[in-house]
Amino acid sequence: MTDTEDILRPLSRRELVDLQNLYFEKSPLELPYYFIIKNQLTWDDKINQVGQKVDSRCLSVRAYLKFYTPRCGNPKETGTFVAITSDEDPTIYFHTLQEHHSQLLKYLSETRYINFSCSPVFACVSDNHIPVLDALLEKVNCIGEELSDCSYYMMTNEKALQQSYEVPNDVIMKQLVPSNSTLMNERWPHRYPNSEKYIELLIQLNGGLGLFDRDNDEIVGWVLKNEFAGVGHLQIMPNYRQKGYGMILAKAMTKKIALEDGGIVNAFIVDKNTNSRLLFGKLGYELIAGSNWIRANFTQKSNEANI
Repeated sequence: MTDTEDILRPLSRRELVDLQNLYFEKSPLELPYYFIIKNQLTWDDKINQVGQKVDSRCLSVRAYLKFYTPRCGNPKETGTFVAITSDEDPTIYFHTLQEHHSQLLKYLSETRYINFSCSPVFACVSDNHIPVLDALLEKVNCIGEELSDCSYYMMTNEKALQQSYEVPNDVIMKQLVPSNSTLMNERWPHRYPNSEKYIELLIQLNGGLGLFDRDNDEIVGWVLKNEFAGVGHLQIMPNYRQKGYGMILAKAMTKKIALEDGGIVNAFIVDKNTNSRLLFGKLGYELIAGSNWIRANFTQKSNEANI
């Protein structure tokens, strides 16, 4: 297959910048899609930098998210895109501002860039587009497996810069390093095959903060800047909970992102995670909208058909 044969075509960097700006204009509801584009452009620059310390050949394939748009139509007007990683860790984002649901379904079902046999994860699907995804999965013989039902939160840069915290004397705050990814992945409730490479990627390209026991250098807890350039993967080890460490790390990363990026700070929180919702609410994050992560389980439906 060549690019000219598919219903979708790759977006140029210039078009991605325009699309990023379009979604920013639609703030706050459309901010997740602004951030996923913004973060990928930043990653592209980092990977292409001369003397980049990270060996790009060893990075997770999620470092190379590719953006497409319908061959017919102007993405600056419709805001329509489909973003896809390769089959090693298949992740798909899609969104539109104008297309009718039936047209969006046509793009997703007819493109050959999506390999449904790899059971890809559809990430950050807006509540408004769940009917499109449901229809797509039915059409391509997949069953949707809900991985997480999330809510999207944001904080203004001004408020984020005002976050203050003190690190207790019994712990030390340090930058995370790639070797921390093994434990972090083991403790991550949403881990999956290849997810350790994904965690390591976030540490390498976006960075993270950890609290470490001053006496034995044991890691107490951590937080990452995720692929939306937001606060994510906040976790405290069981023996160190109920000491306020989660609040310290959340405040520290919130302020760090505000200083680095100079804009709105965002976070996704799983709806069932009551503690995190309460914590981020105390920090001053505002709830914006719902968002969904769903795996297109191709194998499961195929097996059921053979029973």
